[in-house]
Amino acid sequence: MRILSKVLIIVLLAVFFRPLRAQDDFQKWLKKDQHSFRKYLDEQDRAFTDFLKKDWEAYRSFTGLVRDAKPKPKKMPVANEQEKSKFKPPKPLPKVKNIPIPLPKSLPKPRPKPIVTQGAHPLKFSYLGLKMVLNYKKDFKLNLNGSVNNQIISAAWGNMASSRYKSLLEQLLAYRKKMLLNDWGYVILVRKVVAKSFPASLSKRNLFSWFLLVKSGYDAKVAYQNARVFLLLPSQNIIYGTRFVTLDKRKYYFILPAGNKLDLSGSVYTYKGRYQNAKLSIGLNLKRIPQILDKDRSRKLRFRFKGKQYVFTVAYDVDVVNYFKNYPQTELSLYFEAPVSSVASYSLLSLLKPHIQGKSEVDAVNFLLRFVQTAFAYKTDQQQFGKEKYLMPEETIYYPASDCEDRSILFSYLVHNLLGLQVVGLTYPGHVSTAIHFDGTIPGDAVTYKGKRFVVCDPTYINADAGMAMPQFKTVAPKVIVF
Repeated sequence: MRILSKVLIIVLLAVFFRPLRAQDDFQKWLKKDQHSFRKYLDEQDRAFTDFLKKDWEAYRSFTGLVRDAKPKPKKMPVANEQEKSKFKPPKPLPKVKNIPIPLPKSLPKPRPKPIVTQGAHPLKFSYLGLKMVLNYKKDFKLNLNGSVNNQIISAAWGNMASSRYKSLLEQLLAYRKKMLLNDWGYVILVRKVVAKSFPASLSKRNLFSWFLLVKSGYDAKVAYQNARVFLLLPSQNIIYGTRFVTLDKRKYYFILPAGNKLDLSGSVYTYKGRYQNAKLSIGLNLKRIPQILDKDRSRKLRFRFKGKQYVFTVAYDVDVVNYFKNYPQTELSLYFEAPVSSVASYSLLSLLKPHIQGKSEVDAVNFLLRFVQTAFAYKTDQQQFGKEKYLMPEETIYYPASDCEDRSILFSYLVHNLLGLQVVGLTYPGHVSTAIHFDGTIPGDAVTYKGKRFVVCDPTYINADAGMAMPQFKTVAPKVIVF
């Protein structure tokens, strides 16, 4: 009986301690696995993975900024001949300069060689009309089940950092260089690749985008709310109409796929620190048009000037239009400074130049005013797009209609490149116009900037000549945009 009791006690103890031994074995395995995992991470990634496990705070997200809250008029006024007679300039006046028009350049297609990675598979996608191939092996998983927290995001960073991501990053940076992409163009390129990797989960796409952008040197962040992960980026320029959070007096904007609307209320959780050497903010400035395929289209434009009908068939690059389709709305000066594709530039300038050669500066300006005022239909951005959207010159040619900012941007481009005159933008409540510093004395409405007289030239005031401000703005002092 004693022997039986001892056996029973031993059996019971074995049964009792088995889960404890299993748990102990599990902990040993976990410790070994974590050690194996961490040895693939460099010191910087290990430190960042540990940092992400703590120090997350709730931050309020703010609705997007609005540049001008006053609605634009749905219909533009038309200048009558009696009013125009008051603005006849004295003669003689300086003639227009003969400015050479650069010929369009045919650039080679950017085709960097994919970097071959062992076990990699071709990742194919299209961007700006180019068919791209990247060799990439996705050897990591992102586990997002249910709600998200900083521990899960920390683990996600560790998984991505221990993968073979470097060849993918090298290929992305090579494409960026070959295609002459600015910061925003590179962000979209990254998101194109990430969308192919995680087509079904926006949160996973945001995590992978965050990782690649940080590794590219950008101060990207992620935020989470419940089961959703958001991508945040700081910008060197104001981004209007886009929700943001403020960290250390710096705005971080929510970056969304094209066409997505952010349904967000309450606070999101994010962190204040940054990955070592990831300090860059994205810049929205454009010094050059991306090197993409020349996919030409054309549009016929008609207008009248001094009783004569003019018809121009203007070419443009549809891939450039697509590039700007979802470009963030930013500061107006960037649009005034932006370049135009060689296709649209040569088409516009070569068609218009013969009709202004030999004219006085003011006659040439009035010709260009009438072209921009009347060759394009007028609609506000709300009417045409359902949101505020400033158009680059190429887009103004493409879209059926345009409003005051778009026409001012196009007109200033023509004046600068055809006449060589100094032009500035003017912003009024609910309206944008331009003004020109003529070599001669031109009567009419004007503003003084840095000791120079700039004559108002409004590309949206139908049939108005140089020196004619819209009646409602004659006594309003505008803000001057210099570019």
